[in-house]
Amino acid sequence: MLFNSIFILTNFIEKEPGFIVGPISKILGIIINFVFKFVYMLTTNHSLGITIILFTIIVRFLLIPLNYKQQKSMYIMQKIQPEMKKIQEKYKGNKDPEVAKKMQLEMTKLYSKHNYNPIGGCLPIFIQLPIFIALYFIMKNSYLFVSNIGNLYTEIANKILATPNYVDVLVPIVTPLVPRGITIDISQTQDLLKAINKFSPSDWNAIQAGLPSLDISNLLEQKASIESFLGINLAETVGVGFPKVLLAILSGATTFLSSWVISRKNKSDDPNLKMQQKIMNIVMPVMMTFFTISIPCGVAIYWIVGNLVQIIQQIFLSKYCEKKFAEQDLATSK
Repeated sequence: MLFNSIFILTNFIEKEPGFIVGPISKILGIIINFVFKFVYMLTTNHSLGITIILFTIIVRFLLIPLNYKQQKSMYIMQKIQPEMKKIQEKYKGNKDPEVAKKMQLEMTKLYSKHNYNPIGGCLPIFIQLPIFIALYFIMKNSYLFVSNIGNLYTEIANKILATPNYVDVLVPIVTPLVPRGITIDISQTQDLLKAINKFSPSDWNAIQAGLPSLDISNLLEQKASIESFLGINLAETVGVGFPKVLLAILSGATTFLSSWVISRKNKSDDPNLKMQQKIMNIVMPVMMTFFTISIPCGVAIYWIVGNLVQIIQQIFLSKYCEKKFAEQDLATSK
């Protein structure tokens, strides 16, 4: 049985990931599956949520070297600001292209002298972006990456396939979940798994009402126990409903705190840089608040926990860098 329907934004069956997201998803999926198995041995309740938290801590731990480079870049920037200002004042008001090249050359020599990379502080952001996108796909399709969830979904699928008249009941439920251009055959286990992954609680109620001989209540309880965290289904989109909308608010709030902790140590006399920092401290949190509304709750948990861990890391890295640079300045002055 093949289905085609309109594109549904809220709970549609996704296409396969691209050639970039796909490999990254597989690598992260292996890590998440390993962590999940460890957590699942300890507790089945909230196991996916706990896995995401532990995974986030692992990722942030691995990013410490890059965060250190970011912090180091900020301190070097502060140190060379007076010299940068002198160069800027030297060529101020002169719009000759040749003069601009001379100024850029002097800036480059200054950067090289102090081993400063202007884009060095952006590396953690560049690394985080593909992780974020891949995690989005993983959370929307956890059964493909977490073996315990995949086995549970398969058991549910097999019970449905063994139930008479299941096609008549599932057709009107599955059809709205299939975007135009994608076809699935619910008589095949793999395609049925795609549909099971997108069924809402109301869909399950309709299925059980339409198939009274289908006994999957215990399996659905296991599914809810694994995928729920603090009363929220981690695979569902955050949206604007309570209490899930709190994740969007926390996402924006922790993004602001993280930006503030970083920028408070990155003081600049340049009015343009000051304005850019103020804009970033306002725009990024607001943007993340609205963006989080459209992502899975599990990804929102990752972002929130990641921000909290980054804040703690930033405080310790800042103190470490302050001490290290103070010692270097003292050694240079002797």
